[in-house]
Amino acid sequence: MTYELLSPAGSIEKMRFAFTYGADAVYAGAKAFSLREQAANFTVEELAEAVKYAHSLGKRLYLTTNIFFHNRHIKPFQDFIKEIAPLGVDGLIVSDLGMIAWLREKYPEIPIHVSTQANTTNVESCRFYEKLGVTRVILARELSLDEIREIRDAVTIELESFVHGAMCVAYSGRCLLSNYFTNPSIYRAGEKFSPGKTIRTRDANLGDCAQSCRWEYYLVEKSRQNQMIPFEETEHGTAILSSKDLNLASHLHKLMKAGINSFKIEGRMKSIYYVANVTRVYRHVIDTFLQGGTPSLEVLAELEKVSHREYTTGFYFPHNESLQVTNPHYLREYTFLAYVKETLPEGSLCQSMNQIRNTMMIEAILPQVKNILLEKKTFLLDGKETLLIQPNQEFILLGEKLPPYAILREVPSS
Repeated sequence: MTYELLSPAGSIEKMRFAFTYGADAVYAGAKAFSLREQAANFTVEELAEAVKYAHSLGKRLYLTTNIFFHNRHIKPFQDFIKEIAPLGVDGLIVSDLGMIAWLREKYPEIPIHVSTQANTTNVESCRFYEKLGVTRVILARELSLDEIREIRDAVTIELESFVHGAMCVAYSGRCLLSNYFTNPSIYRAGEKFSPGKTIRTRDANLGDCAQSCRWEYYLVEKSRQNQMIPFEETEHGTAILSSKDLNLASHLHKLMKAGINSFKIEGRMKSIYYVANVTRVYRHVIDTFLQGGTPSLEVLAELEKVSHREYTTGFYFPHNESLQVTNPHYLREYTFLAYVKETLPEGSLCQSMNQIRNTMMIEAILPQVKNILLEKKTFLLDGKETLLIQPNQEFILLGEKLPPYAILREVPSS
């Protein structure tokens, strides 16, 4: 049995990093019909370029078209599929049963992956999709490992599961909080708009979630509406709707034995650094387990060095681990500073992402799960040495010949 490591690609740039750091396949969204409207996403031209690039590496690209379709979306979607059908995407991720049936009839050559939004939780549903000609089912996140084994024993269809990243508090991601809290009809007269509220409804099931579950809420008594009473569970307050992030790196061998074909990392909205570092950790884990070994604790610790919420193993195991965060904020100690664009005779051509000072402790990370602490840091900007690099500047790191796609990060002082 072969296993696929599937990483997010919110843009062509992120796709390139995902493949460089060990992904077998990526999933990407177009400018419409994807559940990540705020991501950069791909134009048709970019999608053609991305598919060609993936196939040149012997890798795969899946396109997410997994919104819940309203009538107004059907004709534009059908026109879109006609345009992208010749490109050779390796699969369409779809949640809408009507669109799955239409695709099977009109474009039987395009593989269909049933989205996790479709909430597939049992053997009979998987058998139904198998008879329909679907290639893969992305299982609901609410399934236990025992339930996954039962499904694997009953069907030959490919099975995919999420193993890492943010989780929606709603059942299989079907949330109406964003729709409700951004609906103009519930705004009070004179209410000041916050960044989360707009003058239009933001539908999570159409890819425009306002992430209302991550907001901080207060209790208000009807006759005392100017007195907000906080929920206080810890010193950080209480995030009653916010879920921890999934992390199954140390348990991946159990999912492999249960019959999962593809291991999916969440994060099309995350940074290049996040995609690269998480991908290289799971690449190491899969390869190590296949060789009969045990993943390095030092490598697993890299998952603590990307921006994340508290971790959980979700619903896979019977010990009922809590999903609710105790700290509503992201945990982030390491800062993504820059990445290498080109190796030069005198050093490395880099693109900065954040401010960089030569007094920082800087580490370079490489795809082979290798980290290099930079002893000497000399920056060349527009031909002149400088002690400070600002965000979005192209500069040369003198004396360090790092390969393209190497990433620079700031190491926190101990």
